Amino acid sequence: MNTRWKTSAAAAGVLMALASGVVLAQAFPAKAVRIVVGYPPGGGNDLIARAVGNRLAELWKQPVVVENRAGASGSIGAEHVARSAPDGHTLLLTGTSHLIHGASSRKVPYRAVDDFSAISVVGTAPMVIEVHPSVPATNVRELIALAKTRRLAYGSSGTGTSPHIAGEMFTRMAGVTMTHVPYRGSAPAQTDLIGGQIQVAFQVTQSALPSIKANQVRGIAVTGRTRLADLPDLPTVSESGLPGYTMELWWGLLGPVGIPPSTLKALNDGVRAAVASPEVQKALGAAGLAVGASSPEEMHKLMRSDFDAFARLVKDAGIASDD
Repeated sequence: MNTRWKTSAAAAGVLMALASGVVLAQAFPAKAVRIVVGYPPGGGNDLIARAVGNRLAELWKQPVVVENRAGASGSIGAEHVARSAPDGHTLLLTGTSHLIHGASSRKVPYRAVDDFSAISVVGTAPMVIEVHPSVPATNVRELIALAKTRRLAYGSSGTGTSPHIAGEMFTRMAGVTMTHVPYRGSAPAQTDLIGGQIQVAFQVTQSALPSIKANQVRGIAVTGRTRLADLPDLPTVSESGLPGYTMELWWGLLGPVGIPPSTLKALNDGVRAAVASPEVQKALGAAGLAVGASSPEEMHKLMRSDFDAFARLVKDAGIASDD
């Protein structure tokens, strides 16, 4: 009887431990979750983090706090997350710029892919190639032909930014030379394009759309794989004169490397549910994103592919940042 009691007690203990493990996994998050944004409040990353975070808080019944840790092109916030405990309660809302900065900066204190756990993409968006109305080019083919006869200047939101990389990819694939003019953000670049100080700009959709719709500038192509819903008549770069060209931006959530699989699944399930909600679809759609989630594996594969491509381009073009 004593032996049987011990055996039964041991079996019961195992079952209780297993049940407890299930409960703990299901209970994530057990406390407030922080979503770190490496930029000041009010920008695109901040808007996305707050839209997704608000819905996650409703789903998880726990506070989800957006924390802005701005500076060094996003690397201050990214480093903080990389050094945080891998328990899923500290996340990073970032995007393509995270990989570009990781490939181009001399001072980034982390590995942009390997020091993070991919959780899920939340949205993607192309950029737009715009020209001043005085430029005699209405499509990519004509722009390339014009760039072979005269030196054009193109603006971006800064050295080593996504628009700069898009411009470098374009000139190299097209076999043309254009003068890069870096600005401190998208707004001043757009202002100078409208004013005719530069002839071409590679611009994020949020900054480009109002000027194109007001006929202040002319959009000639989008850089993504498909056309933009807000500008359905604007072709992709690939279909309008430069086959194979694609530059698509993405945004998503990362955590520190080493998050347990069960926690990673809970995070991914939560983000998928949040992104599928009408309120997040509306908020991110209004910001120009094609909204949709991914698996951690899909996001990691995307990050690795993009980082390797950016690293090659940065090296070939001699692009380097001191941030």
